[in-house]
Amino acid sequence: MVERALEALKALGLTEQEAKAYLALVAHGELTAKEVSMLSGVPYSKIYGILERLRERGWISARPGRPKRYTALPPAEAVRTERLRREAELKALEACVIEELQPLYERSRAVERPDIWIIRGLDGVLSKVREVLSRAREEVLLAVPSAAEGLLGPIEPSIAHLRFSGIEVRILASEDLKEQLSALAGLAEVKFRSGMFGGGVIVDGREAVLILARSGRVMAIWSDYAELAHIAKVYFEHLWSGG
Repeated sequence: MVERALEALKALGLTEQEAKAYLALVAHGELTAKEVSMLSGVPYSKIYGILERLRERGWISARPGRPKRYTALPPAEAVRTERLRREAELKALEACVIEELQPLYERSRAVERPDIWIIRGLDGVLSKVREVLSRAREEVLLAVPSAAEGLLGPIEPSIAHLRFSGIEVRILASEDLKEQLSALAGLAEVKFRSGMFGGGVIVDGREAVLILARSGRVMAIWSDYAELAHIAKVYFEHLWSGG
């Protein structure tokens, strides 16, 4: 029983010597410091400091005199006092953590929040595609439907620069664009397939421009959301492999 009580007191925040001193007072009633030392096994050189800490924390009381005498406060009262003290400490720590870290967390989340833009018109889409291509460092995947053939000529210099920089470029295009893509054949790996109604540009697997074209009208969705770019890349690879 004593060992269980000792471990419980230590779990409440008392040191082993503080717990032993308190147990001695609980078991034997009012004692002098010397008596507490003898009964608890705590060295006499340390007992006064330990008893003072217990008194300050609400575990014991002291009666003036020569010598001073110490009494354990009721365990229920002492534990309640300790709980309230620790709750106050926890609330102070909670307030400190929230005050210091919450703004930092909010700023980091704001930085991580991906952008999604809708771009309408060939000129706007072309401008965004050039911008995205300029940020490529490893790989560019380009899918071009018939309705977006107006992109091919204007982005040829960008493709040439990517090739010169050693960046892998793969182009998947509608079958009826073979002639228009002849100039790019030496700058990128090119494949053709039928039935392409949409396309896009995926750069380094981290940002994508998804191109939607119908009846001569072109619009696009750009995003730096990594999951969207990943899905687009998986779909491109599926089409590239003949899926």
